[in-house]
Parts: sequence; C-alpha cells; structure tokens
Amino acid sequence: MRNARLSFFLCSLTLFFVVGVIYWTPWAEEYKASLMLASYGVIFIGFIGAWLSFPDGLSTPNKIGLILLVSLLVRIFMLGMPVSDDVYRYLWEGKIIAAGESPYQFPANHAHYEAHRDHYWEGMNHKDKLTAYPPLVELLFASISSIAYSPWMFKALFVFADMCVVWVLISFLTLRGLDVRTALLYALNPLTLFAIAGEAHFDVLLILTMMLAMLCVEKKAFAWSWIWLGIAIQIKIIAVVLVPLFLWRCHWRYAWLLLIPLVVPSLYFIDSLSGMFQGLWVFGGLGAFNGPIHGPISYLLGGDITWASRVVFVLFGLITLWIIWAVRTPVKAAYLLIASLVLLSPVVHYWYILWVIPFVVLYPGLSWLVLSLTSGVYFVSTFSVENGEDWLLPVWAMWVMWLPFLLVLIYESRMILLRRFQQINLWEKPKTLAIIVPTLNEREQLKTCLSALKLLIYPADKIIVSDGGSNDGTVAIAQAMGFEVVMGQRGRGAQIKGGVAAVNSDVILVIHADCVCENNVSQRIMTMLAQNPDVIGGAIGQRFNASSPRLLIIEMLNDARATLGGASFGDQGQFFRNTAIREQGGVPDYPLMEDVELSLRMMQSGRVALLGSGIKNSARQWKGSFIRRILLILKLIVVFRFSRFFNLDVTKKLYELYYAKK
Repeated sequence: MRNARLSFFLCSLTLFFVVGVIYWTPWAEEYKASLMLASYGVIFIGFIGAWLSFPDGLSTPNKIGLILLVSLLVRIFMLGMPVSDDVYRYLWEGKIIAAGESPYQFPANHAHYEAHRDHYWEGMNHKDKLTAYPPLVELLFASISSIAYSPWMFKALFVFADMCVVWVLISFLTLRGLDVRTALLYALNPLTLFAIAGEAHFDVLLILTMMLAMLCVEKKAFAWSWIWLGIAIQIKIIAVVLVPLFLWRCHWRYAWLLLIPLVVPSLYFIDSLSGMFQGLWVFGGLGAFNGPIHGPISYLLGGDITWASRVVFVLFGLITLWIIWAVRTPVKAAYLLIASLVLLSPVVHYWYILWVIPFVVLYPGLSWLVLSLTSGVYFVSTFSVENGEDWLLPVWAMWVMWLPFLLVLIYESRMILLRRFQQINLWEKPKTLAIIVPTLNEREQLKTCLSALKLLIYPADKIIVSDGGSNDGTVAIAQAMGFEVVMGQRGRGAQIKGGVAAVNSDVILVIHADCVCENNVSQRIMTMLAQNPDVIGGAIGQRFNASSPRLLIIEMLNDARATLGGASFGDQGQFFRNTAIREQGGVPDYPLMEDVELSLRMMQSGRVALLGSGIKNSARQWKGSFIRRILLILKLIVVFRFSRFFNLDVTKKLYELYYAKK
C-alpha cells in the first residue's frame, strides 16, 4: 500500500509542477484568462490528491520536513504567474514614500505626483482613489521598493512569509496533537498559491501576523498576542474585528501593548493620516462587489448599497456578540469572526477568502474546501480585461462561486441549531482510558489485535472483549490472554454498549477485532483530548494490511469523510469522552450503523477530530466486487440517515440486508 500511496502522491505533485512550468512560458501572458481558469482546476485536483495520499510511515520531523519542502518547491514553480495590478500600487506607493511623499495626501492621479509617474503607475488600478493601506505596510512597501524596484522583490518576500504561515500552522497542529499533514489544506490550496506565489497579494502578511497572534494566545503568551494583533491591524485594518474578542478572552490588562504597533508607524504620516480613513471608506464603505450576503440584501433593497451595508453591519455586530459569548476557545472564536467578516463584507475578492483558510487547517470543514474550488470561477473576470473592457465578474459566476458553498455551510451549521446556540462545553483533561473490542467468531484475527493492545505506550486501565455469542473459541483466546470478557446480545452496537457499561473511564476507544493498533495510538488520543478541551472524540484513521490502488481509494475517502464531515466508521478506531456521549443518550445499541450514529452523537455534543493513520485492518471485506460493495455501503448510509431524520429505526432491516449481501 505504501508504494501505491507514494505513487499517487507523486502523481498529484506532478500536476503542480506541470502547471508551474507553463507559467514560465510566453503562454502565461498570451492566454492568461484561459490558463488561469484551467490551471486552477488542475491544481485543485493535485491539492486534494496530495493531501489524501500523503505518505505514511514517516516520523513527525520527517513529515514536517516533507511538507515544508513540497510547499517551497510548489511556490517556486508558481512564481512565473503574472502579478496582480495591485503589486504596481505597492511598488509605486513605496517609491513615493521613499522620495519623501505621503500616499494619503492625494489620489495617485493627482498632478502633485506627476513627476513620479512611471510604467508601474500606468499599470495601477483605482488611480482616482486615496490608498487604504495602513502606515506600517506602506513603510514596508517603501523599504522593498528601495531595495529593488521590481515585483520579484515582493514575490520573494511574500513567499517567505507564506512559508512562515505554513510553519506556524504546523506548530499549531503539533501543539494540539493533531495530524501535521492537515497543514496541506493551506500549503497546497490553489487559493494560497494563486494569491501569494502567483499574483503576489500582500494579504499573506496579514495572515502571518494574525496567526502569530493566535499562536501566542494558544501558548498563553498574551502580551505578545496583543503586539502581534496590533501589527496585523497595521498590515490590514480588518484585523480590528478581533479586538473585542481579545478584550474578553485574552487578558485585557495587556491591551495597552496594542497601541505600540498602532501608534509608532502612524507618527510618520501624522499630517496626512486622515486620508487613509477616507480611502477605507471609499473602498469598503461605498463599494460593493461579490458579497454573498451583502449582494442579495442590496438587491432586495433596490440596489441601495449604503442601507445594505448598514444591515450587514448590524448582523455582524450580533454575530460577534454571540461568538464572544458562546465560543470559549479564542482561536475558534477568531476563526468564526474572520469567516463572518468575509461572508458579510460588501466587497469580496478571491484572496479575501484566504484569510479564513489557515483556520480551516485547525477546524477542517467541507464548505470552505468547496469554496476553495469554486473560487476559481473568479478568473472569468480576466476575460473582460483581455478584451479591453472594464473588469467585471458576471452574475452567473457569482452564483457558481457562492451557492455550492452556502448550501454546504448551511448543512454544516445544523449542529449549532441542534445545540440551540448554547455555549460550547470545555472538557477536563482526561486521565483514564478503556478499550472495547466487540467480537463475533474472530478466532483468526483476535490474538494479533489483543497482542498489539498490550504494547500500547499509554496503557489502558481496562480492555474489554465484548462478545456476541462466538462459537469458534474466540472467548477462550481472550480469556487465555488475560482479558476480561463481557457476554451480551449479538450486534456490534449492543456489544459496544455492554462493554462501555462495564467501565467507568474518562475516554473509550472502540477497536474492531480485525484491527491492529500502533503502540502510540492511546498516547496520541489522550494528548489530543488534553490539548483540545472542546473535542469530544473522533477517529484514529485506518490503513489496510493489503496493497491495492482501489484500497488506497477507500482509505482516502475514509480520511476525507472523517476530516471534513466528522463522520467516521468503526474500523477507523472511534474514541470519545464517556461523559459527553452519556449526555447524548449513550452508545447506540444498533446492530448496524452504530458507528455512523455514534459519530453523529459526537458531533451533536462538540467537535470531532481525525488523528491520521494508526490502525491497520483486514481487507477481507473488500475481496469481492469492489463497486458493488461501495454502492451497498452508500445505500445503507443514505437509508439510515433519511430514516433517522424521521426518527425511524431501520437498523435491524439494514443489518439483514448487509449480511444477506455478503
């Protein structure tokens, strides 16, 4: 399986490099619109493939090294993409600041700056508007333009900053005991590559400083978190939305430190600084473009942009109050605040969505991954520019971009409704772990499974074999190996429920008898739950003990479903906080689909997580017709979920159907 996984990983990376090479050819300028649309889709395929087929069997340092190496190489290849015309503004404004002028005094097309006009000034957009960039980033532009008056200097700086973002995300994941390969959701995301290494938008500096502020919060270095927040605001003013959260959750006594990065750079432009606020109002207060919520509201109000902006401002204020009250983990609250800001903004360019993606690494969700794909339609706008027309994005393109995302987001948000907008629980650090192994005639597999459980680095206080009436010596094997056996009703759900009833541990891990655990599995579970008090449970992640490309596909689909949707299967090694599941009615005693129901109950109680690989299980169930089995599983899940919606228990019928087909 390792060879199949590595081959798929390398093939996925090849897509990045093929696209990157094309951008170093004359075609990059000649066919810019068509190439950007097509290459975005190709890179998205490579991104998903590389993430899901990331090689197993590596130590954590080697995983980190591979992630950083691949991330850097991909960015180098993407440097050939033509820059955005925003970069010309960075260059030109940096030039006039270095010459002793202020960009806040007049619009760029004012006669006052006529002596400074050059080819970059010619390529600038919005010359008739005052700049909206804060003082610190303007001084940074001046420094870069003084060193080398070229877009390449900005690309080099932004790629370096982008690699720092990847490192910060890896630090977050390591600190939380989560799978570091999840950093690829940002590192190889086409949104990231196009916006930073490609078009060179300076938003990466905002992302870096904002994530450094949140990393300091995670480490409880609150003084530094306030300083980094101030720097983030001085990079892009939108970071100011995090100030109320910091005042409430991040020791307001350090708030005065925010003034240092806010005041010191501003003193350089003190005489003309009011021009920045005028520019902000023109760009953000009077304009409207591609806002998924602001746009429809404006349409309903007869095109009145000002009133639509007032409505979304009130909505954002209400959402902010709820987030600060209900979400007790500052990083998750920051994620929701920034996401809400993007969705409610009057103007949303595709690179604004990138502000949210680093948080998606920490809180994966299908909706934002869908938006990462559909955002590629944004490049339809480049066709109008190629044709010499005004830059615009057709209405149909906005629908394509936003509708799939919003539908998935609404579905994902159902859990907030189920919890009735209550505060999110934070759970205590777990101390004890019990393992339940449901069995039914597992003589051939059980000994290997139980032997591996004896070697766990973090030993379980109890390991229960819950048997459903085996007649092949399974019980005798378990007892001979010194394990406690609980006899009960046949059916995996009932057996698991019986095993859980026999223990009183903080955490329960359910392992199928044909699974073999790595010796660090229990330690990873306990560490992750200790570092993530809002996580209820989740799954470990499985790999098959046989090698086959089609089995690799199953592994990848299982990882994607558990990571993005939270729904895990029993052979992925499900674990949960015992008390939390008791509050949801306990472990379901269904004869089939008990694992799907368990994952749903976990999601109703809180957040779930996938740890990555750690379990190898038998491929015996996949020896028959591959397609037929996939279709059968999909049918069972659809019928179960539909019936569950109407409070119907059809699991006995599904059990009979499943085993009749085997």
